[in-house]
Amino acid sequence: MKPTSKLFLLPFLPVLMISLVTWTCFGSELDSKLRNDTSTVANSSKTNQIDLESKRGTDNSSSALGTDENKGVLIVKVTTLNGEYGRNFSSDFTVYIHANDPIPDTFKGNASGTTVKLSMGMYSVTISSIPHYSSSFSSDCNGGIMKVETKDCNIVMTYIKSD
Repeated sequence: MKPTSKLFLLPFLPVLMISLVTWTCFGSELDSKLRNDTSTVANSSKTNQIDLESKRGTDNSSSALGTDENKGVLIVKVTTLNGEYGRNFSSDFTVYIHANDPIPDTFKGNASGTTVKLSMGMYSVTISSIPHYSSSFSSDCNGGIMKVETKDCNIVMTYIKSD
């Protein structure tokens, strides 16, 4: 009888494996959602706010999952004008982003552009200095950004010959 009972389970093995894989893959996400919902109910002062955000599809868990759908885009280009005497490249300058949760917040200059994700709000861009170079910034290198916006910040580093 024992060999027959094992053979009886054999056709159901794929279904059991799929169920196990599904629970393993999606169970932790479900547990996480349940924990978040439980903590939301426990914190009565924020319950209504979180419920409204989740209905709009903008709850904070999307950031925890690594999505950037709630961020604006800033494209930063650094151009270097060396004239006869300058010897530096765009990558010799370091760009700093001052904003709400910028990703990345610091990077090497790039003439083709670096994409930065910014949370909604005010921002500004600065750049490191190298002797004999002056900097000029386009108007979109500071200001405000919304989550649906894309802005271009152009920085020109110009070598100025000293006498």
